[in-house]
Amino acid sequence: MENELPKGWVETTLGEIAIWGSGGTPKRSEKKYYGGKIPWVKTGDLNNGLILEASEFITELGLKNSSAKLFPKGSIGIAMYGATIGKTAIFGIEASTNQACAVAQVHNGVDNLFLHSYLKSQKQNFIDKGKGGAQPNISQTVIKKHPFPLPPLLEQKRIVAKLDTLFAHLEKLQAELDRIPQLLKDFRQSVLTQAVTGKLTEEESGKWALKKISDISIIVTKGASPKWQGISYVGDYNKESILFITSENVDRFEIIEEKFKYVERKFNDKQKRSILSFGDVLTNIVGGSIGRTTVWKLEYDANINQAVCLIRPKNNCCLSDYLAIFLNSTLGLAALFSNVVDVARANVSLGTIKKTSLLLPPLQEQTEIVRQVEHLFSIADRIEAQYEELKDKIDVLPQAILAKAFRGELVEQLPTDGDARELLKEIQALKASMKKTTRGKRK
Repeated sequence: MENELPKGWVETTLGEIAIWGSGGTPKRSEKKYYGGKIPWVKTGDLNNGLILEASEFITELGLKNSSAKLFPKGSIGIAMYGATIGKTAIFGIEASTNQACAVAQVHNGVDNLFLHSYLKSQKQNFIDKGKGGAQPNISQTVIKKHPFPLPPLLEQKRIVAKLDTLFAHLEKLQAELDRIPQLLKDFRQSVLTQAVTGKLTEEESGKWALKKISDISIIVTKGASPKWQGISYVGDYNKESILFITSENVDRFEIIEEKFKYVERKFNDKQKRSILSFGDVLTNIVGGSIGRTTVWKLEYDANINQAVCLIRPKNNCCLSDYLAIFLNSTLGLAALFSNVVDVARANVSLGTIKKTSLLLPPLQEQTEIVRQVEHLFSIADRIEAQYEELKDKIDVLPQAILAKAFRGELVEQLPTDGDARELLKEIQALKASMKKTTRGKRK
């Protein structure tokens, strides 16, 4: 590492540039140790930023009668145990900690914000060092031996200022990006609303008729539970089995294949009415996914359970895709939810489905509406894919910026900064004098 560092930097260890300690936990059985005014920081409080309050407090008595210690404002905590290894924070308050937190108090010549940023950049390295055992952890010894690239103090401060600027811009960009999923959701819903109210095709609109779903369907039914007929689930799809669709598989305009289940083929003999045909409309009628609707377009022998409603539209009056557009729109969802029955869990009856009314345009106009919805949705899908790609890049950007900072590539090195070797000598001399003072006090 030493040879790779910029001129004026020096490689040392975390143990050299800070005083490290940890805390403890007062006896939980002693109520008088808790509920005081001393902040008691645990690993769950470490937020990779600035801690201004703790989730729990201890008393002076609790501090005195445990290994908990009081650390000054500006100290830096890092988690050593379990799933939180490597989480860190700067104390914006004077606080004590439990034994799962290691705490650093930097020596003169080291900027605590610089150290904090460096610790954040090393999180994965600390996690890797803590692997193994039922409860992975790192120790203070591991932390103290961890390498640390030390630049001159003035350069440390420039790096911290640059990181603050870059991360402020990044935070603003992430806030803008976070708005995109909701904007796309609102856009798609707006497209559906316009589709079923005639606004997508108003220039070429024909005569629309108000129809009930029962009027435009050959069948409206639901499936059943295999257990009711003594039918067993099987491992996969073969000549002895069929695909069994549940509400987990039915999403808006989509079949979720990752959650496919299969049952014995004889289930079809028991439930003939709910055997799926190409073009059947499937809508969820039970639980939190009520109203999610898609069209069955897979070449499988399949049936459905009792949480899924099958609607088979009449070809001469209603397109399956148009009916799915209606049921997924705010108008369709409002019609279903206005009649939700709240028993053991929310559900919609087949009677409600059959009585649900919709405005139905001529077949030719339905075809055009479906075409336009698919076109507009494809545009939204492309934007969403670009968003996901950009989000992935943004997600790794903080670590990339930190890595660049600690390679000395983020700010310019100036000859007036001095040499960190001299700084390290001063720190080591200070540590030596502190040890002598400590030994003198012990005598």
